[in-house]
Amino acid sequence: MRVEIKQTPEAAEPFAVIYCREADETVLAAAEALRKGSDVVTVFANGRIIVIDKRELYMLRAEEGRTRLYTSDAEYDSAKPLRDYESLSGFMRISKFCVINLEKIKCFEPLFSGMMQVELKNGMKDTISRKYLPDIKRYLGL
Repeated sequence: MRVEIKQTPEAAEPFAVIYCREADETVLAAAEALRKGSDVVTVFANGRIIVIDKRELYMLRAEEGRTRLYTSDAEYDSAKPLRDYESLSGFMRISKFCVINLEKIKCFEPLFSGMMQVELKNGMKDTISRKYLPDIKRYLGL
């Protein structure tokens, strides 16, 4: 299957159109995968593959050359780069080193130098850099 991606600032949200001669199993599976997106993230820990529902994730941080995933009760390390996770639906990058789950936001607090701090529902806090602040403001409707 040939895939083509076009970026345009006019697109409010991603959408896909599949051109095909016949809607066979492969095409239907691709369409369903696009519709659903991925609801899980997998990490390798202690010789096991751990499956984490993305709704359980609070924050993902690039730390010491690895990506650390934070849930309400555990932390996991992933070899995947942080940029691989920022495309998860419902997640947004807030700094060079951090991606957050937008459903887990508790509040925002302004800081000096035009930056902001976000506090998540589990008490974790991180700084939103000025570079990513416009995206957060757009998300909040400001």
